[in-house]
Amino acid sequence: MSLNTSATMPVENYSVVQQSENGTQFGPHNKIRFRIGSHLGYIDFHTSYLQFNLQVKNAKAKMEFTNGMGADVLIRTWRLLIGGHVVEEIDHPNVLLKVMKYDYGQDLGMSEVCEVLDKSGKATGYQGLNKPEIVDITTTNPCADKVKCVLDLNFSGVFGSPQTFPVGMTGDVEIEITLEDQRRCLQVINSAYFPHATTSAGNFKLRGRKVADVADGTTDAVVFANEVNTNLIDNSSSTNSNYVATDTPFSIGQPLTLYSLLNGAQGEQNATGLTTAIAASAGAGSAIKVSATIPGGGGHNRTEARVALNPAGCNLAGNIDWSNNGTLTYEVSVPSLFLQVVVPPQQYISEQARKVATEGYSIDIPTYTCYKSNTYSGIKSATLEIPCYASRARSLLTIGVDGSQSLGGNNMLVAPYKFEGNYDDLDTYQFQIGEAREPVRPVNCSNLSTFQHNVAQEQLTELEKALRSAGCDVKSLRKHRNNFVIGRALSSYGGSIPLTMKGARIYLDYLSVNKRDNANVGVIAKQWFNYCSHIRRLNITPQGVSVMY
Repeated sequence: MSLNTSATMPVENYSVVQQSENGTQFGPHNKIRFRIGSHLGYIDFHTSYLQFNLQVKNAKAKMEFTNGMGADVLIRTWRLLIGGHVVEEIDHPNVLLKVMKYDYGQDLGMSEVCEVLDKSGKATGYQGLNKPEIVDITTTNPCADKVKCVLDLNFSGVFGSPQTFPVGMTGDVEIEITLEDQRRCLQVINSAYFPHATTSAGNFKLRGRKVADVADGTTDAVVFANEVNTNLIDNSSSTNSNYVATDTPFSIGQPLTLYSLLNGAQGEQNATGLTTAIAASAGAGSAIKVSATIPGGGGHNRTEARVALNPAGCNLAGNIDWSNNGTLTYEVSVPSLFLQVVVPPQQYISEQARKVATEGYSIDIPTYTCYKSNTYSGIKSATLEIPCYASRARSLLTIGVDGSQSLGGNNMLVAPYKFEGNYDDLDTYQFQIGEAREPVRPVNCSNLSTFQHNVAQEQLTELEKALRSAGCDVKSLRKHRNNFVIGRALSSYGGSIPLTMKGARIYLDYLSVNKRDNANVGVIAKQWFNYCSHIRRLNITPQGVSVMY
């Protein structure tokens, strides 16, 4: 749209805080509603953001968000209405953000910066959710009382647009956010259990944190020292470095499992004991010391020692799991939208009102719609129906998440929920748009099933085109296998095509068991998140507001 206004006109702006209209405290599966009144006139949504306080409750360990994501993992659904018309309705934007923002929208340098800013480097995981002191989990929740979270909401076509939005002409903007299940968005911090390095004595990994070697059979009270991780050191002095005891992933009262090499052979689960103390020593060569009562005996020489949280549960008896027997939850409090209100000069307002009265005013809003489907285990060939009939479709992205994942319990430590697409030894895929097959020949993905995990150039080309057409500024394709995405660009250079009376379909063929990288595993069950990136047009006329889907 072109308005006859001067570029030198002064523009005023100020901030407004809009709190939720249906309460101040929310938990998993709850809905948060906002109403942005038309009296605000013009809003710059691109510089506006969502802020809330988060508290993890009933935890038995330090926690972090799953999937290496930030607080946007908490958003289960996003719904936005303008003037009473549904403009955006995105199911599972967190699955989409895992692809668009975290895995393909960041290069290696950006990912490392995020590790430093959001996850305390590669120390003990996301400490922002946890108390900055050593606690006893039998009496105290190790998670912080309140953590302030800020989200930019740029996945939304309205909030992602750099243009000022005229809410005074469209009517009230209503937003509805549904919060994710705590078993999908929270996990025990990664460094408390998962391997960090391959042992020097063999080509395999031992779980947990590197500690001092343990002399077996001499005492039942073992002190683990010499934590090897420079991120845990306070480098205030080059000759006198102090470890910060609060940066250890463990808390008092937790059962630790000792993993080590027994007389040069790999140890599986040597012994489990209760953490009794955590302290730090000062000076050059200082260390964090975690004291735990570990049963000795056997006279073995335990080397390459590592400790991790007990996978069987958060007490020695094993009758309380890491989700605290299902009572682990979180609370979002005082959610607020910080809106940047713009006050344009009167000439601009008059010119825009004249245009609405004479020609009408249109706003294009890029958005996404998710169509979910399922495939069963053991099925070598499958067809996915995508009942999308958008008039201006840009791209299709399909993400097959492992459908056999278990939620809650000790899985929050040993197998946290993953939003990632599972490659599962896919042989070929091909789209059908209306009556046409696209591309003409199926895309071959079988190279990924080799030991070297090779990738065909055609697959990467199709993936990058689909991501860019969907609005992703692709920075890296390194995770093309770890977070496997099937994509098809429907247009080029920002264009779109109509799917009216067409819809879409995807044909999948998997490698047979004897040709798979892991010949002992067949096709797994998957839940498919099929996203269509498309454009909706908001038309403003003297008669009111209408939306073209």
